[in-house]
Amino acid sequence: MSITPESLAANAGIPTQRLSLDVMTAAEVDALIIQTRRPDWAEDFPQPTDYDAARRAFEAGLLTPAAASFGMRLIRECSTSLVVGTIGFEGVPLENAVEVTYNVVPSRRGQGYAAEALIALTRFILDQPGVEEVTAYTEPANEASQSVLLTAGFLPEEESTMVLRFSLRRDQLPEAS
Repeated sequence: MSITPESLAANAGIPTQRLSLDVMTAAEVDALIIQTRRPDWAEDFPQPTDYDAARRAFEAGLLTPAAASFGMRLIRECSTSLVVGTIGFEGVPLENAVEVTYNVVPSRRGQGYAAEALIALTRFILDQPGVEEVTAYTEPANEASQSVLLTAGFLPEEESTMVLRFSLRRDQLPEAS
């Protein structure tokens, strides 16, 4: 898998109607890892999953410019400029697939932010060379996450008592509206 300079063009941020998906800076990752609050974070950001996402991005070496497309991003609410969640990938593509994770703080849930961010990031990454599929995993009891994935066009693939697997392949991507 080679990452070309052209594929890095959107690393500064992916805009949506109400959000900006901003690549985490080293300072933001550090703040999350050592659990230091920043002034541009929503009152209930970060959540424990956000700390974990920053730590995993750091450990996977996803903070370099060449790998940033596959790292974690901050979900920033445009109307307030506050960070309200995280979204990103568990690493670089393996066998042309990447795993996405996301979290929106409780105060912003139920507004469609997770689906909006997931749709934008999925479209961005499926446009990159070497990426044909995006996968996501959720617990069977997490109906809200399942709804987000279905809204974003992901299809359920595997089911077990522990985890559900969803995926969206490039050839399944709906036309942009």
